Amino acid sequence: MRRLLLKSSVLAVLAPAGRRFAAAQGTPMVFALITTTRVEDTRTAWEPFLADMRRVTGLDIQGYYAPVYAAAIDALVANRAQLAWLSSKAALDCIERANVEVFGQLVDSAGSPGYRSVIITRRDSPVASIDQLLARPRAFGFAMGEVSSTSGHAMPSYALFVPRGIQPERHFAPFVRGNHAQTLEAVLGGQVHAGTYNTEELQRLKASQPAKAAALRVLWESALIPKDPLLWRKDLPLSVRSKITAFLFGYGKTAEERTRLKQMFDLAGFRPSTNQQLKFVLEIEDFKQRSEVLLDPRLDEARRNEKLADLRDRYNRLARALQAPSGGPP
Repeated sequence: MRRLLLKSSVLAVLAPAGRRFAAAQGTPMVFALITTTRVEDTRTAWEPFLADMRRVTGLDIQGYYAPVYAAAIDALVANRAQLAWLSSKAALDCIERANVEVFGQLVDSAGSPGYRSVIITRRDSPVASIDQLLARPRAFGFAMGEVSSTSGHAMPSYALFVPRGIQPERHFAPFVRGNHAQTLEAVLGGQVHAGTYNTEELQRLKASQPAKAAALRVLWESALIPKDPLLWRKDLPLSVRSKITAFLFGYGKTAEERTRLKQMFDLAGFRPSTNQQLKFVLEIEDFKQRSEVLLDPRLDEARRNEKLADLRDRYNRLARALQAPSGGPP
């Protein structure tokens, strides 16, 4: 298995050399954007910003509004997209699979360094506490985020389910997955008793749909999660990267720009970052995966040790990638 992983890593590094970014040939550059609510909402929020980006940089940058996180990941890995806004967990998946890196980070209007994962229920729900929700297997329904969502999957798994030996897919009935908007509607619609959400989405809901927000109660809140990263492919020419960073890190100085950012899910701008911001989610993911192996009763000692060795190799490989210096312009 480790030989296969090594081969995959080598191919991921070498493959882009045969299909370098083709800006010189006049093909558009694609900016992949995750969708936490509806595709239409994300497109409406980001299109005016992308129009500014095209006008200022002179680059033909087109938005790709991914319906699920996996689609945004695949677009960046396959070089169908060259830039992306992703969750931290999705960014780690990309770095593991392709020649990409973190170069920036979102900044919200409050200047917060991060946000928190939460578990919500309806205010009139019979579930009064997180302990009650988790106490009896298959007693309650649960909606959980996509597997590449940091707040919807990685953080609650790490902090809540794994330490208790709970596998959500087996513990809850019914169990459903979706983006943040879909998990919210599953909770509000009574399809499930509780679900994952996050403090950013909750604040936006309070501002845009206060009646829905008032119908919710928070059962659990996580530690702080760093703000989402921006990524680019390392094979982008330095001249292109310089134009992108000059625009992004300088955006938000005028009243019109600040209004656009506010409409982009309450942003205040962007700041430089590196792969090192993902160390947090690597630790979470590694702990979760190792715990699942250790707690799996189906594994004999030899198979368990083999899996743990593979996870150790993966952790060390990714830790080196996260420490590598950024290839972006200063």
